Amino acid sequence: MKTFITLLLLLIVTVVNAIVWNPEITVPKATSKWRAGETYTVKWKTTVLGEDIPDGVNGTIKLGYLEEGSINEHLYWDLATAFPLNSGAQTVTLPSDLETKTSYIIVVMGDSGNASPKFTIKAARPLITQ
Repeated sequence: MKTFITLLLLLIVTVVNAIVWNPEITVPKATSKWRAGETYTVKWKTTVLGEDIPDGVNGTIKLGYLEEGSINEHLYWDLATAFPLNSGAQTVTLPSDLETKTSYIIVVMGDSGNASPKFTIKAARPLITQ
């Protein structure tokens, strides 16, 4: 019986270690409208397949966009790196030189990535000089 329990525990640990940490993004949503150069909080769920994301798993947030007819996510911008993935949120500042698009995506990566729905980022407001 002791051997059975040991094997069962080993199996459970193996399954937990085999989970790919790619949390579901909750913010931004498809209805979000952000502006280039401003600061926002990206949010995600801290469980994957019913398991809490453990301490020691760090994440990266990338910004990209989708184009009709292409599978490329154009993930050109790193917005945050090396933060604890189990925090569920990370503040990011958007680059100020982004052009207006309705097809931007945020990707939160642990050991794999999960993309937000497409959302809008508007170009930065022009500076008014007097």
